[in-house]
Amino acid sequence: MNQALRQLARVRLAVLPTPLVAAPRLAAVLGAGSLYVKRDDLTGFTFGGNKARPLEFLIAAAIAEGADTLVTGGAPGSNFCAATAAAALRAGLSCHLVIAGDPLPPGPALALARSWGATVSWTRIADRASVDTALPSAAARLTAGGCRPYLIPRGGATGLGAAGFALAAFELHAQLAERGVGAAHVLVAVGSGASLAGLVAGNVLLGRAWTLLGASASRPPAQAAHTVLGIAQECLRLLAGPAGCPAAGSGPEVAGSGLADAAVTVPEVTAADVVVTDARGPGHGRPSREGRVAAEQAMRTEGLMVDPIHTAKALAVVGTQGLAGAEAVVFWHTGGALDVIALAEEAVAGEAGR
Repeated sequence: MNQALRQLARVRLAVLPTPLVAAPRLAAVLGAGSLYVKRDDLTGFTFGGNKARPLEFLIAAAIAEGADTLVTGGAPGSNFCAATAAAALRAGLSCHLVIAGDPLPPGPALALARSWGATVSWTRIADRASVDTALPSAAARLTAGGCRPYLIPRGGATGLGAAGFALAAFELHAQLAERGVGAAHVLVAVGSGASLAGLVAGNVLLGRAWTLLGASASRPPAQAAHTVLGIAQECLRLLAGPAGCPAAGSGPEVAGSGLADAAVTVPEVTAADVVVTDARGPGHGRPSREGRVAAEQAMRTEGLMVDPIHTAKALAVVGTQGLAGAEAVVFWHTGGALDVIALAEEAVAGEAGR
């Protein structure tokens, strides 16, 4: 059924479109026929990388609901938490973060979040899933104290958060068309699942123009795929819903999603649209040998920095999961500069302690 996609309220944070650059020297090392890098590490919003995309829609929704405080959480090194704190400050909102584990000296991400005014509470349980159960309680305490919280799940992993990446799919489609590239393999790291979910929804709206592959850096692939499928279906329902949306209220640079005039056929997202491979290595937040090699190759061939604990794990998949020799591969660089800094600090501290 052809129809106009729904206009979703949006607060501009990122400088878009982010560049799509050819990486021929890295392609040669990895064995790809041609390799492009979608530079979402260059969204221009603090160190947030691709986290700016979901936050544009989540901030608008918070403002529309009359919220005065954003509430989210994650691991101590969560880039999404840091980006949320910065986005809250930009929009004139407060921010509270629920962090897994016990209090510890902050790394770069949490230090920045605190410098941007975020308050922090700890779950006292190391498992990141402890954040999911603690978030509603934190929101309830804030409400009891007179605040109006807007709760955002870890990583912005909702259909609304994924809408930012559905829009990114249209952005990439236009950039590839300018280069005469039609079919392509698009590879992205998977953490909370919002990035891949939005790209899946966008790819479906585009008639399944590409082969999408998610590289799970933190969860078992089957679990990640199940989560992504649910978010992608929710995202597509939002984008294909009835035209019109409540105004986002006051706030910086409120704008529509940019998809409202696209007349498209809207099929359903199915399990076949979500393909996730295992790139965890030794586990969440821990570098893999393959990731370290890929990070080194990216730096030496293209001067491209990718963090070994997330982004580089996905990059390593190019040479190990059947993408080598593919005619066109797009690697989605999601960011992770703060992880690079944190690992560098750990390395220096380790050398000083010897």
